[in-house]
Amino acid sequence: MEEVVIEKEELKKAKKYFDEDCFRKTLEDYKKSLVYRDSKVVIKDEKLEYSLVKQVEKIVNAIIIVYRYYIFEDYEDLRQHALNACFSNFLKFDPSKGTAFNYYSIISKISLLNYTDRKQKHRNHKNIDDQIDLEAKDTLNYDLFFDELENTLFAIVDENFIGTKRKKYVKIASVILDYLRKTKKFVGKSDLYAWGRSLGIKNNEIRDFVNDMGNFNKELFEGIK
Repeated sequence: MEEVVIEKEELKKAKKYFDEDCFRKTLEDYKKSLVYRDSKVVIKDEKLEYSLVKQVEKIVNAIIIVYRYYIFEDYEDLRQHALNACFSNFLKFDPSKGTAFNYYSIISKISLLNYTDRKQKHRNHKNIDDQIDLEAKDTLNYDLFFDELENTLFAIVDENFIGTKRKKYVKIASVILDYLRKTKKFVGKSDLYAWGRSLGIKNNEIRDFVNDMGNFNKELFEGIK
């Protein structure tokens, strides 16, 4: 229990020290500095780029610690991989669709999950005997429930889907779980579809995901009474 508290504090600390407004302003200035030739960037402000990387690094480090990816691979390799994934998506961030913190958190999770899956097939999962008291009002218990759901959901996707479908389901699972953590409630289909569309996920893709996950209700909700 103490370990979970410490790990959760890492993510809260990262969010606290990640300056959302500063990042957006720096990113805007960075975009203005870019000069293209034949669709390739030939001139850029490297100081602004470095500043963006250092801000996102706070998120990446927290994700690695909170989700314990360091168990699977070398910490520096994980950090570099996730930073590269975030860096390649700097210009794709759309402020109208959410915060930079959430956007790069999702990118970090997806990239690290893919990376560790390629490097190591078998993962460590939480003890099946761990139980969550859903009646409790304690925030920690609530967070623990979603931690357990996240671990189980990603394990199901890893073990039962391959190729393009697996990558798509990893993204959908990450987006849904982040939304559930944010809203602290389960949502209806219309809300879920709207949230997915705002992040470029089609209704039928979410519908397929939900239908496929319905085959694993026992694994997903084991321990819930």
